[in-house]
Amino acid sequence: MVVIRESENELLSILGETYKNKLFDYANIIGYSIEEDGNEIRIEFNPDRPDLFSFFALKENMKIYYDNNFRIKGILGQSDIKLIPDNNVLKVRPYVLAFVASGGKIGKNVSHIIEYQERLHETIGKSRKKVAIGIHDLNKIKPNFKYTIIDSNKIKFTTYDGFTGTADEIIKNHEKGTEFSGLLPDKSKVPLILDSENDVMSMPPIINGIKSKITEDTERFFFDITGTDYNAVRNAFFLLAYEMSYLGYRIYSCDSGMGTKKMQELHNFDFREIKIKSKDIKNVMGFIPEDPIILLRKMGYRCEISADGYKINVPGNRIDVMGPADIVEDIAKSYGYDNIKETKLKTCGIGNPYAENENLDLIREIMTSINYQEIKTFVINSKSFYESFGYHGGVYVQNPKSLDFSVVRDRLLPGMMDFLVINKRRKLPFKIFEIGEVIDNIFQHTHLCTVYVNTTASYSDIFQVINYLNKRVNNYKLTVKQYSTGEIIPGRGGQVFINNEYVGLIGELNPDIITRFGLSVPVSFFEIDIGKMLSL
Repeated sequence: MVVIRESENELLSILGETYKNKLFDYANIIGYSIEEDGNEIRIEFNPDRPDLFSFFALKENMKIYYDNNFRIKGILGQSDIKLIPDNNVLKVRPYVLAFVASGGKIGKNVSHIIEYQERLHETIGKSRKKVAIGIHDLNKIKPNFKYTIIDSNKIKFTTYDGFTGTADEIIKNHEKGTEFSGLLPDKSKVPLILDSENDVMSMPPIINGIKSKITEDTERFFFDITGTDYNAVRNAFFLLAYEMSYLGYRIYSCDSGMGTKKMQELHNFDFREIKIKSKDIKNVMGFIPEDPIILLRKMGYRCEISADGYKINVPGNRIDVMGPADIVEDIAKSYGYDNIKETKLKTCGIGNPYAENENLDLIREIMTSINYQEIKTFVINSKSFYESFGYHGGVYVQNPKSLDFSVVRDRLLPGMMDFLVINKRRKLPFKIFEIGEVIDNIFQHTHLCTVYVNTTASYSDIFQVINYLNKRVNNYKLTVKQYSTGEIIPGRGGQVFINNEYVGLIGELNPDIITRFGLSVPVSFFEIDIGKMLSL
């Protein structure tokens, strides 16, 4: 989720009274949430509309929707200024785009555009891994500009916040250097953007130089966008360009060594064409609204009738729009979900219960009949959380939003122990169970974990439970073979076999693990692959 916030007075100066009052109504159309906390207003967006991640963008889109102030022109002009990359730097950060924004003094909005830049770094840029953005005062530097790579100990400059040193010293000693230098494949060589006097404008993806630092008096801006993923670089380019246009600036793209064909493709991405057919609308909405063209124009598109439907031109900052389905979704939003009448679903037949779910419901009934309470724990947790049990933790999530939620579980027991920690002040005994999915050796399995906590909890207590469960489900041969494992007290548990098929573990939990979780009473448990048990 992305959150933007502003004081009520500042928001009034940005939106004006009319559009400030429409924020809640527009939320029902677009699908964002608003919170008021004292004098602050916060808006939380889903990640699917990055073009709206500012109050200036919201205002422009509300103008289009409520006032029929349809956007009919693209925003890109062409500048004579060039940003020339050399081949060596393109091996490190292979994609670069640039544009100029020209207008009046930016004033207090300088803090907004810096904040917006960081918002793009975190979202589109994946913490600068895919995209890094430099913003410069064009009146302080001399074009044309050069994008190159230099030995880190051979170039010295002053950063925007006054730190002077070689690039190597900045990497090692500056806060931004230590934070982002890991994105460089070789710290002995750094990418640099230089002006025609060979002064450093920026060292992407780490930090900007002081010479081109923007202030409230800046009137002409130069933006460099470098990265490792072309689509992400292009998306950041258009989001920034449109944001500056919302602030009243004229936008001019710069030659960044892509060649004429690539530059033409870039310009053509703004109001790119997507065609939809009338049946596409009907298939999704169930009917065709009276005037789809007006509905689409109210959402910021160009639109006209074509031979078998509609020809739509999509603005460059609508990076979420990938095909006809996204267009139809916006038609439905523009029409208003509340205005769509309910209709009876046309089904091919009558559904039957899913057999596996029926079997799991039977397990739940059996467990609750003997006074065990079902709980649900997190499917994803932290690496350190699982390592405290000695488990590998299943599947790792790439680019997790938080390290606390970065590993998909391979066992249910750790989560249940965490549940006990949270509830340890409650009255004993604890009799709980969980049925849930785990990822073990890249395969997904359904596990049942049952935990009994009491001052007298023992192996025999928990064995009675699994024995009763087995008799109620299928009454197969149940055996337990002693097995040495770090989580079970030696001689007080082992491996569970049903019809000579291994299904899981049972036993009294090792006191070292119990105390590690801050508990002080015995814990007995079993965890079995319930899917395997039911399939025998």
